[in-house]
Amino acid sequence: MRLRAVHWAGLGLLFLGAVVVGAEADAARTPSGHPFLLIGMDGGEWSVIEDQWSQGKMPNLKGLVDRGVRAPLQTDYGWSPVIWTTIATGHDPDVHGITGFVVATPKGDVPVSSDLRKVPAIWNMTSQAGMKTHVLGWWGTWPAESISGINITERCNGELEKCATPTSAETQVRASLDKANSEHVKLWPGKQHFAPEDRVVTEWGPVLSATPFDFMAMYIHGTDPNSHKFWRYYRPEDFPAGSVPQEGVEQYGNKIPKAYRSADVVLGRVLDSAGPDVNVIIVSDHGFRPLDDVTLKVTYDFDKLLAELGFATLSPSGKVDVKASQMYTWSSALNERRKRVRFSLEGRDAGGKLTPAQAEEARKQLEAKLATVTYSSGQPAFELDLANATDKERGGDFVVISLQDGATKTLMIDGREVKGVIKGMVENSGGHAGDPPGIFAAAGPDIDPNVDMSGIRIHDITPTLLYGMGLPIADDMAGSPQMQLFKPEFRAANPLKTVATYGAKGEGKASKTTDEDEAVLEQLRQLGYIE
Repeated sequence: MRLRAVHWAGLGLLFLGAVVVGAEADAARTPSGHPFLLIGMDGGEWSVIEDQWSQGKMPNLKGLVDRGVRAPLQTDYGWSPVIWTTIATGHDPDVHGITGFVVATPKGDVPVSSDLRKVPAIWNMTSQAGMKTHVLGWWGTWPAESISGINITERCNGELEKCATPTSAETQVRASLDKANSEHVKLWPGKQHFAPEDRVVTEWGPVLSATPFDFMAMYIHGTDPNSHKFWRYYRPEDFPAGSVPQEGVEQYGNKIPKAYRSADVVLGRVLDSAGPDVNVIIVSDHGFRPLDDVTLKVTYDFDKLLAELGFATLSPSGKVDVKASQMYTWSSALNERRKRVRFSLEGRDAGGKLTPAQAEEARKQLEAKLATVTYSSGQPAFELDLANATDKERGGDFVVISLQDGATKTLMIDGREVKGVIKGMVENSGGHAGDPPGIFAAAGPDIDPNVDMSGIRIHDITPTLLYGMGLPIADDMAGSPQMQLFKPEFRAANPLKTVATYGAKGEGKASKTTDEDEAVLEQLRQLGYIE
């Protein structure tokens, strides 16, 4: 039996986790008997890590690199779920089927899901080979597939069915949410930046890594969204002199380092639970750099503005009284920049009062009044646009668009401050346009610490892991096994095996819609990934 030194407060859950797994006394079926642990850190950037190392921070990653190897990881495609699926399959997106953050459905865009993936992921390959396998928090794994171990998806922080397999694991994950959200909130605070998801990973990472496994994959999200939102406050020197407010640097300058340090804490707990006989590979999907132009996204209640301008009447609860209004927002979420507006037309809307001619006159009056609405910077806040085919299909008569240039949190009408219209403002100053390389680090009993891994690509991760675990590499994969990562004696004892293909997972089903989709979509909107 492999013994693990576990120094973690949640020992009770650890033993519960072992019961769920039903693991054998010794699970390692890799050629050397050493299991493999793959850890994804979204948006990991070596320059940020090196900055933390220079301050004596992130000791767990530093210790792993000091006994192993590191390199930039060449990336492609630009979008995280696409890249993470490429990492997990060894295939290009046109083969694996995940091509963006969302997929269109009759009910609107929904986040990508495991149903869309057309090829097996590495956890399917290891499971098919009878290897004990755990997956934790990987992007695009919900709904949970059955594997030869525990699969806790990235959407286990709510009430979704099939957020984990087996069902006993799902029951225990749900029972642990209160604990996770209370004990790990200092590491991953709030509801934004995918913090609830990372709290689940923080809770269960040490549990799963403490049970016998042959292969385990886990994923930490929070390093990426914090880098998008706070880069200019972390590195104001990357932006024009005087363009970054000092109060912002003081308030937000530590957000990115804190997220990286939190990831390092999780890494340390997982490595401690896993023990020293594990081969560990750490990757990120891309690196980070400053945006050429800081982007802003304003969240606003347009019905409130219509009421302020005299075109709508609101009830005490804030809902539009259609019978007493000329127009109102229609089929538009609060967080959408582009708002569809609908006239209260007689004969069409219940209680409608305007004729088509009156509606056109009201639209002209609105356009004139919107010209008086500005941010406190003096920049105009809104403009009218014609409804396109999609807007018309969703029932909008015309569109009002929030302008971003010079946006502030204060809205003015003819110089008078208006409260309650702007609900929030999100800015992004960091990004990964141009595919800056991510991070690659590896250490373990079978890893050669003296090898040069420069040139390794995201496509190579699955083939390299398959080789290390004694499984064949598929000829149809886009990547290649980087056999030089392993010690000479390991390579001498383990010749490369190949197979034509691991086949297809399926044709790619329609992505499911859930009541929790909007929360995920909002986080993606705040990061500028979708509109």
